[in-house]
Amino acid sequence: MYSFQNDENETIFCGRAFGANKAPLIVAEIGFNHNGDVDLAREMIKSAAQNGADIVKLQTFIGSELISKTVKAQDPDEPDREIFLYEFFQRYQLTRKSYETLFNFSHKIGIPLFSTPFDDDSLDMLVEIGMPAIKVASPDLNHLPFLQRVGQIGLPIVLSTGMGTNEEIETALKALCSAGNKNIILLHCVSNYPSQYHEMNLACLKEMTLRFNLPIGLSDHTMDNLSGIVATSLGAIMIEKHFTIDRNLPGVDQKISMEPSELAALKEATSNVRNILGDGVKKVQDSEETVKRSARRSLVARVDIESGTTLTSDMISLKRPGIGIPPTDLEYVVGKKTKTSISAEQVITLEMIL
Repeated sequence: MYSFQNDENETIFCGRAFGANKAPLIVAEIGFNHNGDVDLAREMIKSAAQNGADIVKLQTFIGSELISKTVKAQDPDEPDREIFLYEFFQRYQLTRKSYETLFNFSHKIGIPLFSTPFDDDSLDMLVEIGMPAIKVASPDLNHLPFLQRVGQIGLPIVLSTGMGTNEEIETALKALCSAGNKNIILLHCVSNYPSQYHEMNLACLKEMTLRFNLPIGLSDHTMDNLSGIVATSLGAIMIEKHFTIDRNLPGVDQKISMEPSELAALKEATSNVRNILGDGVKKVQDSEETVKRSARRSLVARVDIESGTTLTSDMISLKRPGIGIPPTDLEYVVGKKTKTSISAEQVITLEMIL
């Protein structure tokens, strides 16, 4: 059994509060859309902050530690030639100095920044420069030695579960929690780029919440905001989505990434959904009170009634407005005597009867 929520049904992640009655945290996943350019990364972080992101995320890797040096593939940037795939990822690496620059910049403009490390050295470097949380990507869901190291560090963890079964998630959580770290957010994810509606299976968010007793969010790779909106209505506390300032920039993830206006629309839509859902307790809204008085019915005299008359049901009609005795009290009124005269069509109040 895992637990991340405190007594107030709210908790803090990267300085941002989330809970059952709050809009989900929007994580703008820049990944390596910066193309290895620290200035472009800084521009993307600023744009994400300006357009509603609560948190920004990068991806951190060493190409030679990520992929076997024997693996060749079509060059994503130049499809007419073949390269060693690790060399492709090396193009998008940032230096430690670049990360220090970006973390300082993010702190300066007030937007939390964290990253997904894909190897031990990247993990250590990010922790050393003060990263506030750790994201574990879906491909590493079964990388148990790495998960154990992540858990031992003690920082809050976001774990994506693309390509994973419930059993694999359970095993991954045990590895993360082996050192006592239970500050984990699970993200449902479909590892297809882009993902299609029929693959999303968002109904599993409820099942994951019950099964794992952890905050559940969505890492969304669809091409619009609908899945994020639906996930919000199902209780997702985090929506992560790839972000770029321009989908026409070079890079493998640019085409599946949302642009600034789409990020702003996602933030607004998810906030509106949270407002629409409310607190789940059926109640009369303040705005309904005036309507209630005019649209509900009251007991109304059908005929002129003299003082001292014993009321019968045929003397009473049920009409608007609802400022008198409600229809639910009709049986209480029938058989009572009037203590004043009542004119036909007059609303009957309790002060008129004994």
